[in-house]
Parts: sequence; structure tokens; C-alpha cells
Amino acid sequence: MTEERESWEGARSSRDSLVGLVVGIGLGAVLLIVLAIFLMKVASPELFDRMVRRNRQVNPTLLTAASMPPFTASFTDVAAEAGVTKVQSTGATGERLLPETMGSGIALGDLDGDQDADLLLLSYGSTPALYRNDSPQGGPIRFTDVTDASGLGEILHSTTSALGDFDGDGRVDVLIGTVGPDRLFRNTGSLRFEEVASLGNGWTSATGFADIDNDGDLDLVAASYVEWSPEIDREVDYTLDGIGRAYGPPNGFKATDLALYINHGDGVFRDEAGERGLHVRRDDRDVPVMKALGLLLEDIVDDQNTTSIDILVANDTTANRLFLNDGLGNFTEVAAGEGVAYDIDGKPTGAMGVDITSFDYDTWVAIGNFANEPSSCYSYARWRSGSGSRFTDRSATSGIGPETRNRLTFGTLFLDADLDGQIDLLQVNGHIEPEIGRVQAGQSYRQSAQLFRATGSEPPFLEVPAEQLGDLADPIVGRAAASADLDRDGDIDLVISHLDAVPRILRNDLALPPGGIGRLRVIGSRGNPEAIGAKVVISGNAPNRSEQISRTRSYMSQSDLPIPFISAGKGTVSITVTFPDGQTTQLSSFEPDGDIVIRKVEVD
Repeated sequence: MTEERESWEGARSSRDSLVGLVVGIGLGAVLLIVLAIFLMKVASPELFDRMVRRNRQVNPTLLTAASMPPFTASFTDVAAEAGVTKVQSTGATGERLLPETMGSGIALGDLDGDQDADLLLLSYGSTPALYRNDSPQGGPIRFTDVTDASGLGEILHSTTSALGDFDGDGRVDVLIGTVGPDRLFRNTGSLRFEEVASLGNGWTSATGFADIDNDGDLDLVAASYVEWSPEIDREVDYTLDGIGRAYGPPNGFKATDLALYINHGDGVFRDEAGERGLHVRRDDRDVPVMKALGLLLEDIVDDQNTTSIDILVANDTTANRLFLNDGLGNFTEVAAGEGVAYDIDGKPTGAMGVDITSFDYDTWVAIGNFANEPSSCYSYARWRSGSGSRFTDRSATSGIGPETRNRLTFGTLFLDADLDGQIDLLQVNGHIEPEIGRVQAGQSYRQSAQLFRATGSEPPFLEVPAEQLGDLADPIVGRAAASADLDRDGDIDLVISHLDAVPRILRNDLALPPGGIGRLRVIGSRGNPEAIGAKVVISGNAPNRSEQISRTRSYMSQSDLPIPFISAGKGTVSITVTFPDGQTTQLSSFEPDGDIVIRKVEVD
């Protein structure tokens, strides 16, 4: 008995020691966690604030459309009463040639200097049209056709365009991309343009102005789709069972290279893409690899180099490409390492339009993809550091992936459609083959656009029911999508192209609250008056928002530059603008109402 008692007491002593050890370890772990939280709050209050707010926002169950407040934006097509009558023609003759189905672009920008967005329509099957915006502020949207006197009305096979003041004279100039030579025009005032250069000779699918080499003026990037001619297209001879010759993917066509036209002044541009690292070749032979349809010119990877413009190219059926700028206009291709080259399964997608935004300390890149592929939705937290890819493919968990799988998406555009301070996502859809419904059940040629509202929780986006979108939900063969406050009433209107039809001029019928609506315009330096590439951070009413000034986004589109935002009922805001040369200007703790102008201080 004594031996048993001693054995039992020994076991109890060992147990108590073990319990004491476990309790000690537990208390130590708690103290370490408390210490870590304290240090995080001191060292990185932004990260601490983000974690606290995210913890408060996420519910035990995922949000649904029914659990969200009503969506207050709705869109009405006013093209007829606005005076827009131009049909963006495909030029189709029955041969099923590839350019006929890719659509024609849209550009919105202030071309006459009166602070509203004029409209340039491209047309592959006919000629461009230029419309002057004559809308009274807050009144009906009105456009006047000024094509005949513009100097832009005789161009054939136009696909897309770029707007930018390349000579720094205060007037926005125009490049028109074509299937053939691109045409560069100087704005001489009063919506008249003179041609100053002919650039390249391919199929330009996306283009844009930005200060690539950080010398204070605007350079030009032009992306091409495939090496194409009618003869090549007839040899490829894509067919669908039961239909015969059909429109198809670009697999049978050779890939192309980017062009980077460096601005040497006085309208002289020289293509320096190859020597600056923008020509990518296959591993097994010396041929190009890109079939570009979407283009972003922004500081996509936040590497603390405030002057660098990176280049993201969305490629159809080949890997996307991300070119990282060293700040002087020399590039390294990093898409695979950064996580944006492929989908979550490591495969390239049929990528079309692309856009980027940053809010609540996260950066999001959205890419519209071909039918039977969900749209790609990549994100990374700008506060996160360390090794590995910055971007994570969140298509399946973002609230966007499953809802877009059966759509063929072209126009892809981030915007605050309902001015609630959070950035929503527009996707414009339409198939390439008119007879697709005969061979693929569940597919249709005309498709409804989709608008995904930001939730501030999980999932990050939810599709807005079609019945709440007005005319935006009407099925069309959608292609380009651009945004601007066309009537200057404070909200964001849309222009959307669809094949062989007048584009949709979609007035936003958002019921705006009184006061608290701002529209930010940034004025830059002499060589870059529109401050293309400047970074804007709007803070003070969560979620914080970051934008970079750029027209080049979506698909074959240029959107207007002023940034609309709202803080009604949410207190004051602060705006910080970092110009491309690193100079910073800030407006602190004010309540926005009307136009706000931030001007760069010139230093001689």
C-alpha cells in the first residue's frame, strides 16, 4: 500500500508539474500575443487598424445580396436624345474575319478645354466620329457631331485610341490605333487636329500615354493582338461543327510585341521597346509571345518607387505579362513570380479587358476572360511584405468567379457606381460567334453586363441583381466600356460599345445626397499638364482609397480623368497627391462639395 501511495503521489507530482508547465506556456503565449499586438499598433497603426476593422466586418456567414442595403445606382440609355447616332460598324461581309468581331473603341476626355468629357468613337468597318459635349451642368446629356471639321473623320479600320497632351501645350492630343499604321494627331484647338506622325503597321488593340522614362513628358505604349491579314485569316479557317467557317480564338495566329514610343519632343517618337526589355521570347525559339487585348500603365507593384509606371498586359490564350519599371523606363518581366500570369490552375486564360484599383489597403486587378472561364480577380495587401508572389488569385472567393463563368467579358472597369466610397466592378459581355447558341447550350451572342458592388466584407464583391441596373442589364454584344461624369452632376455615367450599333450612353440616375460630393482634378507640370501617373490617396472616411491618374483601362477604352468621391454623412476627408517626380501636395480635413483642383507647384 505504501509503495502504491508513493507511486500515486509521484504520478500526481509529475502531473502537477506538467499542468504547471502547460499553464506557464499558455500564459507566456498570451503575453507574447499581447506584446505583439502592442508592437504592431505602435510600429504599424495602418495594419492594426485594418485587422480590427476586418475582424468587425466579417460575419459568421457570408454576405448575400439580400443582406446588403439597396443598391441606389441605375442606368438609362440616352443615346438617341443625346444626339449620338454613329454606328460602330464591324465591316462584316460574311467571311468571318477576326477583326470584325473584336469591336471598336471609345475615348472620353476633355478635348476642347471646357471641363467636360467629349466623345470619340472608333469604327473598324467605317470611320471615326467625334462628338462635342454640350451638356448643361446637371441637365440632360447632349452631344454635337463635330467630326467633319475635326480632321479625324477619314481614318479607316480604327480600333482604339489614346488621349494625352504629348507636347505639353495644355490641349489633349489623340492617337488613333488601327489595323494598319497608327495615326498621331496634335490638338490645334477648337476640336481640330493635325496629323504629325504615322507609327507602326500592325493590329493595335490597346494603347495609352504615360511618362515611361520619367523625363517629364508623355511617351506612348501600343499593344498588338496578333499578326493578321485577310489571307492569313482565310488560311487559319476556324470552324465550328454544324456552322462551318466561324469566328474563333487566336490560336492559329502568330503573337506580337509591344511598341514603346519614347517622346523625343516636337512630335518625334521612336520605338525603343526592344532595348528597354519589353520584347519577350519563347524559351524554345526566337518568336514573340503576346496576344494583347488589355493594357494598364500604372505603378502596379508598389515598390516605393513613386516615379515608375509599370506595364500589365492581358493576353488572350497566352500568359499575362507584367513589366516592372526601374524608374528610368527599363523593364523586367515578372508576371509569373508576382502571381498574375496565369489562373489558379497555372493556365493562361482568354484575357480581354483589365483594370486595377486600391481600397482598404488592398490592390485588386480584374481581368475579363473568354466564355466558360471565370473572370480573373487578383489581390494583394500593400501592407504585406516578404518573399513569394504579391498577388493571389481570388476568383473563386471574391464573389465574381462563379457568376462570370458563362459570360464572355470584354469591358472591365472599376468605378464607384453608387458613390458609397467603395469601388465596384463593371463587366461588359457578349460572345464573338453569332451562332454560338446552336453548338453550345447555355451560351448566347447577346449578353447582359454585370455590376459587382463592393461589400467591405466577405465576399469582397456581390453581383447586383439585373432588375436594379436599368438599361445596363439589356443584353447586347458588348465590347468597350468607358466612364465619365457626362452631365457633371457628381455621379459616374458610362459609354458602352456593341457590335454594329450606336453605343449605349448610360446616364447614372443615382439619387445624390445634398452636399458632400467632390470631383478631383489634378494639374501637373508643363510637360504633363494632366498629371498622368500621379498617385491620389483619399482618406478619412473608411475605406481609404488610392487611385493613379490614368485613362488607359478596360478594353479598347480611354476614360475621363477627374475622380468623383463622396463623404456626405461620413465626416471630413483628406487628399494626398504624389506627382510623378515625387513632389507631394495635401488637402487636410475638409468636406468636399463641387470641383476640387490640386495643382503642382512648378520649380524652375
